[in-house]
Amino acid sequence: MNIAKKRARLVSTLCATTALIQALPALAQQEMPTAEPTAEEANTIIVTARRREESLQEVPIAISAFDDEALSNLQADTLSGIQYATPNLYLDQGDAGNAVIYIRGVGQNDSLAFADPGVGVYVDDVFIARSQAAFLELFDVERIEVLRGPQGTLYGRNTIGGAIKFVSTRPTNYLSGYMEAGAGNFGFVTAKGRISGPIAGDVLKGKLAAAYTKRNGYARNSVTGQDDGDVETFAGRATLLFQPTDTLEFLLSGDVRIDRPDTSRSPVRETPITGFDGTGNITYPASDDPYRVDVNANGLNDQTGYGFALTSRFDASDRITLESITAFRSFEFDLNLDTDGSPLPILDILLLQEQEQFSQELRLTYDDRDRFSLTAGLYYFHDDDTTFSGVDNGAATLFGFPVTAFGFPTSSLAETRQKTDSYAIFADLTYALTPRLTLSAGARYTWENRTSARLFENIFDPTVSVIENTPDFLTGVGVAGTPISGEASFEAFTPRASISYDVTSDAMVYLSASRGFKSGGFDGRANTDFGFRPFRPEYVWSYEAGAKTSWLDGRLMVNAALFYNDYTDVQVTSFGSDPVTGVFVSLFTNAASSRAYGAELELSARPTDELTLTGSLGLLDAKYREFDILVGGAVTDVSDRRPVNAPDFNASLGATWQRPISDNLALTIHIDGSYRSEVATEITDSPVLRQPGYERINGFVAIGDLDERWELRAGVENLTDNAVRVQGFNLADFPGVQLGFYGAPATYDLRFVLRF
Repeated sequence: MNIAKKRARLVSTLCATTALIQALPALAQQEMPTAEPTAEEANTIIVTARRREESLQEVPIAISAFDDEALSNLQADTLSGIQYATPNLYLDQGDAGNAVIYIRGVGQNDSLAFADPGVGVYVDDVFIARSQAAFLELFDVERIEVLRGPQGTLYGRNTIGGAIKFVSTRPTNYLSGYMEAGAGNFGFVTAKGRISGPIAGDVLKGKLAAAYTKRNGYARNSVTGQDDGDVETFAGRATLLFQPTDTLEFLLSGDVRIDRPDTSRSPVRETPITGFDGTGNITYPASDDPYRVDVNANGLNDQTGYGFALTSRFDASDRITLESITAFRSFEFDLNLDTDGSPLPILDILLLQEQEQFSQELRLTYDDRDRFSLTAGLYYFHDDDTTFSGVDNGAATLFGFPVTAFGFPTSSLAETRQKTDSYAIFADLTYALTPRLTLSAGARYTWENRTSARLFENIFDPTVSVIENTPDFLTGVGVAGTPISGEASFEAFTPRASISYDVTSDAMVYLSASRGFKSGGFDGRANTDFGFRPFRPEYVWSYEAGAKTSWLDGRLMVNAALFYNDYTDVQVTSFGSDPVTGVFVSLFTNAASSRAYGAELELSARPTDELTLTGSLGLLDAKYREFDILVGGAVTDVSDRRPVNAPDFNASLGATWQRPISDNLALTIHIDGSYRSEVATEITDSPVLRQPGYERINGFVAIGDLDERWELRAGVENLTDNAVRVQGFNLADFPGVQLGFYGAPATYDLRFVLRF
């Protein structure tokens, strides 16, 4: 799509949204008097981006914050619901149920355990190490914070692109509750609830929260006649808050998530593929429907995760606080993925994963309530992951002949064991040089040790399927390969510095520089030379200038940022074919360096007591300096290609209008529109797999009582019914196909909410 057409689509989308926004007050029959906002209303967004409570407008960091009301207005049931309202954020669900998160063009879309995320997801300050476990259901939320740019000082490893903080609600001092139930198209049903309150006076309080979601798949599988990619998820959280004294508290929480759909999520063939069906070659054409798949291996996609965390806090004085966060998490994931997109076992994948992690963080906070504050601490993280994987490819062809004709295995099995131990010490201080000029600086030193080992087995019997009937590993069914293993240590120093100046009491400008890193490791797909070729960590230097402003007695807030990223040793996965044998190979390596610069704008306005407006704008110019990947069986420089998940332009505009319609009832109307320009959905930037620029419009109408104790809501998402390719696989070298995964079409639902 050319520039003129892109601009035309953008203008039409934003104009349509603006017209609807302007029409909202016309729905009223009478005008309501306008009341001045209180000082509390003008400054109510509190964040903990620097590990202490501060106003969003006082923190010299680019942050987007969403409280429970904002998330409700966005109709966000999962973490991906915030992506269109956040500048330069790409967040969607990947091929293996994983959270694919990019901020300012920095992230990681490989779903295997050896590939760490580039954007850290935290639940109540506990890092979620697996990307599948990080695609969170949104319930029991106090707020979501999106910290853009590297957070290497206070958050450490694997926050090279930024961090996303999920903050759950604390147990309340009084009995309170929340219930939500809804149903919609595609067989969608949901139920959420929370009850909170005192158990033993002011000393012990508790909370229980849960959410259940069930939905049929958006796609239809022509092979089975059933839908593909359904959802059935239960998630729960329990919390106890023990406060024996005014200066001491213990917060114990536990959570669980169980996902048991009937099928996994399968890709659509964007190009034809040829396979051997036992008698001859058969070619399957490219699909002409983004919501129709033709696959044979999609019957498994189970997740089970749970965790416990104990947060202990002691106020040693009115200036000094000591805090400890001890956490354990466990995660299991079983998956079938048909990566050839056809009814034959050309490249079908089995994945059985078990992971455990333990973390301990100790923090000291000092705040003199005047000029000086300090946060310092120690951090330890341990991760133990075992991944059992299998591949069926007996129906694959080479040069027009089945792979069996060349004596290649028809299936294979592997077991990968990976262990990580990470240690860090950090400190971050803020000092007011004058009443208006503030200096902030911090540093973190991280040392990490990683070991990895792999066992292999090749099977040459076409009647054995590791997908349908997995044989016992290394028991003589196949031929064992040579075990490989490796160990490596990594160190990183990640400083940060910023200076901010209060131009007025309602306007602050700042400059900052920070460094982030993402750990190195070993290629979890490799089968040779494994122990001698660890890939290196990624590093980024980020420079940022920004302003945070409040106008019209707090009725208008406008925040802006300019940034420049210098990104080196970028870890990438590319797929190709062996130049000698022609069979499938992958390459995970430090293949690239890049730079990115851009601008971001966020605004929130309340022109009347009835109308609230929000908006965002993200501009991003990301380019590779050097970039080598597998193309045609050879390592090739493709530095002229577009970086993955880094659109040049994204924008959003939303409005919420609420007014009484009787002595007891209120009407709420919300609409939000967004636009995202063309984006590469996979690392090779194949023209076939690019997602053209598109618009998205969501909205709802609700009626409820004036005290907001209950609400009945009818909502719609993706009103224009756009089929959006959210991820691509370029397997053109082997087995000769390009594949796309698509997001949801138009969806609608009806929900009832009760609060007490």
